[in-house]
Amino acid sequence: MQRCWFKTFISRRKTGLIFLSFGFFFFFVAFSFKAYQKSRQNILSFSQAPELLTEVSEELLPAQILIPNTGVDLAVFPARVEDDIWQISREGASYLSGSGIPGREGNVIIYGHNKNSLFGPIRWLEKEAEIKLSNKRGEEFIYKVVETKTVSPDLIEVLSSTEDPVLTLYTCTGFLDSQRYVVKAKLQPEAE
Repeated sequence: MQRCWFKTFISRRKTGLIFLSFGFFFFFVAFSFKAYQKSRQNILSFSQAPELLTEVSEELLPAQILIPNTGVDLAVFPARVEDDIWQISREGASYLSGSGIPGREGNVIIYGHNKNSLFGPIRWLEKEAEIKLSNKRGEEFIYKVVETKTVSPDLIEVLSSTEDPVLTLYTCTGFLDSQRYVVKAKLQPEAE
């Protein structure tokens, strides 16, 4: 009789431990999911925003990006950094409002999700590849790739303003999108 009581006690204790383990597991999953959602807000962000220009005429903003070598042909939508969250378009590329103006001196910053239908193909760009950027006036500017690299989101220097007319494209890459794949291109003189 005494042994039976002991077996029942052990059996109930095992059942309790199993339920407790499942409880901890589901708490961990819920907490991890919440943390993941919070981190997804910062996907494609850098640790801080670069210095940006003030307001710019709407017609000078980029409207379309075409990269023939990769099949990228996307509309470009203005985006801002608000409360450390970088806005991002789900339908096209995002232009960091206040960064450079296409065709002029400065660093034009355009970014997008790492999906094959968006900015994922920029990872295969090589030096000298052409990138065509059109503004809302319909003017087209041709940039050529001069550098590609993977950087940490802390390396905000890649977004710094420049005296030369350059284009910076980037998307996320690496484990859990923890890195940024950056493409730097220089404006080409107009053909005469």
